[in-house]
Amino acid sequence: MKLLLLLFLSLAAAARAQSDFHAYPGTEDMIEGGRVEKLTVVYSNLQFNIRPPNGWYRQVDEAGRKIIFTSQSGRSAVMVQFTTNSPGTLPAEDILRAQALQAHPGAGILQSSVCPTSHRPGVFFDLARVPAPRVVQKIRHAFVPQPAGQVEFVLSASDDEFEKNRFVIMAMLRAFRVEPLKPRQP
Repeated sequence: MKLLLLLFLSLAAAARAQSDFHAYPGTEDMIEGGRVEKLTVVYSNLQFNIRPPNGWYRQVDEAGRKIIFTSQSGRSAVMVQFTTNSPGTLPAEDILRAQALQAHPGAGILQSSVCPTSHRPGVFFDLARVPAPRVVQKIRHAFVPQPAGQVEFVLSASDDEFEKNRFVIMAMLRAFRVEPLKPRQP
């Protein structure tokens, strides 16, 4: 039994070592004073810093290269997805618009705009759809360029929570940073 457990643990460790996407929590001291929680993602020789929303639950899918943050009510979620699409730059806005519509069938676009990040500007689309009678879902789908591809931030919320949580996703975008991976110290 011990041998089987050891074999399982070594296979799990080897699989994790082969994965190129890792996320781990930490804290960061602010220049203004105080300390904030952060989630550091290591992917494609880069380090990304995401500031999670306060009080939201977090689920990391390393195989899918995504993180899902869920509000305490369960009626809002922010998914952060790392892709290899269009490395270094974003495609034209009409291509991104088509990608947003394809990702959210039945939705219509309400507005689009440029969104600031601590890395480079991105583009977001606000969408709405009615998945059931008297149920309105609003979505903010943001695309941010990064050297190895794109990072997509997607807020899905009930109509009554969207206004409050659009500030949550915009704060996440403003605090989003990309840095070269620092070499390990011997």
